[in-house]
Amino acid sequence: MAITIANRPAALDGCWSSWTEKQNTNIIRTDMDLAGATKVRRRTTGITRIVNVSRVFEAKHYDDFLRWFNVNCQQGVLPTRMKTPYMAEEVWRFTEAPEISWLETGAFAITTTIEQLPSFRGL
Repeated sequence: MAITIANRPAALDGCWSSWTEKQNTNIIRTDMDLAGATKVRRRTTGITRIVNVSRVFEAKHYDDFLRWFNVNCQQGVLPTRMKTPYMAEEVWRFTEAPEISWLETGAFAITTTIEQLPSFRGL
């Protein structure tokens, strides 16, 4: 099945200022009765990456960012291309609505969480 990738507005480069990453746990642990050992198994072999990201934008990009999240990405339904700290452009998806803080008249900050599913790799 083909995955639809949302377009990023040309005014945004898709790069984040901060990037804190972890992998989603793919292991199920079950305590066995009387045996004393914990049964461990993998739920899936694919790895889902979860990242907390943030960035400060100039005020002129406010509408561009909102259009990217709300319209193009359908509020996180569709994945889109984003740049990683290791300078690769990869497919990621927003997992929550961004928190927007106005720092001053000409700048606002975005804080949100994105994810990369195993099916996004190589797109």
